[in-house]
Amino acid sequence: MAPDSFRWRSLVVFYALAFVLSWLGWLPQALHSRGLFPFDHPLLALLGGVGPTLAAVITVWALEGKDGPRALFAPLFRWRVPWLWYAVVLLSWFVVALVALGVGTLGGHPFPPLGRVPWGALPSIFVAMVLSNVWEEVGWRGFALPRFQERLSDLATALLMGVLWMLWHVPLLLNPASPMSGLPWYAELLFSLALSVIYIWLYNHTRRSLLLVTLFHAMSNTVAWALMELGVYTSSYPFVVGVTAAWAAAIVLRYGARRFASPASAETRAG
Repeated sequence: MAPDSFRWRSLVVFYALAFVLSWLGWLPQALHSRGLFPFDHPLLALLGGVGPTLAAVITVWALEGKDGPRALFAPLFRWRVPWLWYAVVLLSWFVVALVALGVGTLGGHPFPPLGRVPWGALPSIFVAMVLSNVWEEVGWRGFALPRFQERLSDLATALLMGVLWMLWHVPLLLNPASPMSGLPWYAELLFSLALSVIYIWLYNHTRRSLLLVTLFHAMSNTVAWALMELGVYTSSYPFVVGVTAAWAAAIVLRYGARRFASPASAETRAG
């Protein structure tokens, strides 16, 4: 089998497994919320969340043997990156949220009282999000992204991964019990596309560190939790999407479509 064909087939197998495993957990929950399935269980939510990692482990084990999973998880321990990128990871979503809330006031939305958020709970929420979101990142950025980058430009990779990422979330969009159910699908699609650009940019500049992209993912969900505590999660969402899309557009304009990375970062990555 030709290497190109092998790579594409491995991606097809991975995504098929990720969708099947996650939807086996999430679809019954969505149906249960609508009175169409007899029970719900936390293990269903767990299966939904870990689907991408399970799919990646199964795929690399089948294709590369016992050393495949070890290589898959190795970037999770890649923490030696410039501290500037830790600042980007930990602070940028607060900036995005504040800018989005500020823009919202121009559209007539009152700026929410920030004291309503139990800020002392933020560290524990962040840790919980890290433990939850890592199972996505091992699949999306650990397995799929480097394989797409071998054959496609970063912009093409972001567009393809963004569409697939949004489709993967469909059961949550259809579940009345999920916070995502109140979000319009077209905004979720734009958000997924923009986020995919930003994740690739971050991944390229942090020596392909799954740790950094996982922390970034966790911080985005931590700030989303804070917006829910403020009671503005749904109303602020269009503005958050707009700010995120502007950030992604700036990355594409700065670096071009081929690689969202500076020459120095590209050399480090190649090494």
